[in-house]
Amino acid sequence: MSKSLPRIVKFAVSATALASLTLSAASAADTLRVCSDPDNLPFSKSEGADKGLYIELAELVGKRLGTPVEYVWWLSFNQRRALRTTMDGCDAYFALPADAQYRVRGLVKSNAFLSVSYAIVAPQGLKITALSDLKGKKIGVLHGSPPQILLATQEGFTASTFRSQEEVFAALQSKEIDAALLWGPSAGFDNKTQHSNRWQVISIQGESLGGQVAVAVSKEKPLLKDQINQALEDLKPEIQQLSEKYGFPTQAPLQINSTQAENRYARWDSLQAKSPAYRSSGFIKVADKPSRREWLVAETGTSIAEAQSNFNNKCGHCHGKNGASPISERDLRKLSMRYKDEWKSVAYTTITKGRPDLGMPTWDGILPDSEIKAIVDFLVTVQKN
Repeated sequence: MSKSLPRIVKFAVSATALASLTLSAASAADTLRVCSDPDNLPFSKSEGADKGLYIELAELVGKRLGTPVEYVWWLSFNQRRALRTTMDGCDAYFALPADAQYRVRGLVKSNAFLSVSYAIVAPQGLKITALSDLKGKKIGVLHGSPPQILLATQEGFTASTFRSQEEVFAALQSKEIDAALLWGPSAGFDNKTQHSNRWQVISIQGESLGGQVAVAVSKEKPLLKDQINQALEDLKPEIQQLSEKYGFPTQAPLQINSTQAENRYARWDSLQAKSPAYRSSGFIKVADKPSRREWLVAETGTSIAEAQSNFNNKCGHCHGKNGASPISERDLRKLSMRYKDEWKSVAYTTITKGRPDLGMPTWDGILPDSEIKAIVDFLVTVQKN
């Protein structure tokens, strides 16, 4: 087998299979064993003409080190938990957040080699120099994504939520929406391969909107980390070429000052298409036990009709008009059935404190307390018995 071609280890899911992979890999001398996701273009793919940036880069690193590359394929859900066991059969993983706060026990990181972020996707003729240029336009976002939460906390933006990137591009083509905020690498790749670069894809930078990528290496192999660092330094021109090949946005990003955002590493730990943020056991989960309080419309100074309008404008894109979402866990008409006598306190606490890990923004400080109470009073009128 040529050194330039990867040796493929078939993806296995059981602990026994992983153990056998570890033993067989350990017996192969002078081989760079790389853990990677088999179905995560534009980053990695086990089959097909497009291998992904991480795979092509791993091959280049292998050549620099003078060693063939062998892959252990595994779906990278719950990344940190999976890495703790899977990396026993690997030498490197080209997909770890470089941020020092993102730690995985037993692993060290190379220097950062790539920046990735969300991006604005818009028609080529639309001039965009700041997020404010999208005010007054209808903007497509993925449900539960950091951009959805970002727009929900900003004045003057109208968001339309979708379940998949394909739906967003279809809405752009039909002019149902004017622009979109999507994960930059995926949007850029689809824009190039499926839409002939019809759209401009502009990186944005801000809290929870992106970061840098490093290579994870076992703590037991410090020399390998140094070798990979040197290879990455030498390969900077090739990394830039790979970014362009796969359609990644490569221009300087626009700075976005986001005050509310999703869990900092949600994008790393659960792939959008495979483990959407809306998967949860219920609408609301709160860290603190809510306190009891009396709920009277007269306290808020807001009519039910006004509260209903506020709800539909600010919450309806997630929870449906009047709280009637087709997704059971987002259907707010069932709160009294789920939480019994505590439901209004639970709702109030969650609206004010949020659950960003489930795509629920923190509204305290964004909406007046009287408006939040009025929204809860409106929800009283839609509860199912």
